[in-house]
Amino acid sequence: MRLDNQADRQFNRTRNVERNVIFGLLNRFFALLLPFIVRTVLIYRFGAVYLGMNSLFASVLEVLNLAELGFGSAVVYSLYLPLAREDTDTVCAYLGTYRKIYRIIGLVIFVAGLAVMPFLPRLLQDSAVPDEMNVFIWYLIFLVNAAASYLLYGYKTSIPSALQRNDVLSKIDTVVLIGRTVVQLFFLYCTDNFYYYLLTSLCFTLIRNVLISRVTEKLYPQYVCRGSISRAQFTELKKLVYGLLLSKIRGTSRNAIDSICITAFIGLTMTAIYANYFLIHSSVVSISFILADAMMASVGNSIATESTEKTWQDMRRFNFLYMLAAGWATICLLCLYQPFVQLWVGPNLLLGMPEVTAFCLYFYVLKAGDMRWIYFEGAGLWWKARYFVIAEILANIVLNILLAKYWGVLGIILASLFSLFFIDFINGARILFNVYFRNGKMWLFLRITEGIYW
Repeated sequence: MRLDNQADRQFNRTRNVERNVIFGLLNRFFALLLPFIVRTVLIYRFGAVYLGMNSLFASVLEVLNLAELGFGSAVVYSLYLPLAREDTDTVCAYLGTYRKIYRIIGLVIFVAGLAVMPFLPRLLQDSAVPDEMNVFIWYLIFLVNAAASYLLYGYKTSIPSALQRNDVLSKIDTVVLIGRTVVQLFFLYCTDNFYYYLLTSLCFTLIRNVLISRVTEKLYPQYVCRGSISRAQFTELKKLVYGLLLSKIRGTSRNAIDSICITAFIGLTMTAIYANYFLIHSSVVSISFILADAMMASVGNSIATESTEKTWQDMRRFNFLYMLAAGWATICLLCLYQPFVQLWVGPNLLLGMPEVTAFCLYFYVLKAGDMRWIYFEGAGLWWKARYFVIAEILANIVLNILLAKYWGVLGIILASLFSLFFIDFINGARILFNVYFRNGKMWLFLRITEGIYW
């Protein structure tokens, strides 16, 4: 009977990963193509400065989103075991706690965002801010959009995520994305009012949250907000959250702070140029993340139910195949970056080859840590890495400021690359093998025969 249950779990995990990958790829196709079209129309219709302002405000609000503290990922991780045991009461208790916390987070983000508004002019060293736009209204629309999901039904995404049904979320996101793009293109082409374009994103954020709420209630009516988790469970949740908070700050220091530093030291136009290259980088990253995201819940379930040796063998195989694809993608990026950007936005919005080469190296090192990160997160080891995460955050911020003054955008990219490889990648692997696998095979994992580039 136990073998039958194991076979069923394995079949369900495989089936869920396949389904998540298929619909994740479909969603990612539209998520890459449609915003690219909108971005192109925006550049040619309104100019690079508008794009730079959007990138700046998105980066500022990404910093404010640190108020989320990682509760979403922590709750999803905490749900793996009770869902595997079909413990509905515990799942409902976690969901109720999640809802309360998210509403508080939404208010914190909104209030903190209002407090930031008086300091916006200090970030805008570029004199080319559009005269017809009110910077504060522009930013306020971004702020409301950022807080909306927390104040409404954002907490309900944890149920399909923990149940390995990210395909449900992908379907909703695809429908919302198509609708939003059609409306945005209409306003960009047919009106001269940029505020209509901005308000469209807010409206479709609200629509997305309502759809997720209705679909989740229909598919999983047994999971509702009721009861409360025990003190021990809340203590464990807080411990996970503290570790995740540091990871979120690390991600923000890699991305959002880069754009803020470029705006502060160089200007809005260079922010827009950097954002174009980063869009291509993040688009390829997001394609690879479809597989990682699809595997996340299945890996968490496997860690909860399988032996560490079985998990280790799975990771070796996955990592080898994953890094073969990542290496090929890196070569393609290096060869096609400049021709594509020149064809897309013209020769006046190009970076130099040193910056492009640094972008490609950054991409490869980032991908080298993906499979390790999936198992790292599935095992809930965020807290174990807290000191190295803090070291990476501080190193990245300090290097961003120092190198941006001397090397500009190249210094920004090199700062992220240095801290990512020497602090995150090496020490993340060491923690995973010392704490979870405990098999002394870290260097075997890092060898080229295992899919990494030693």
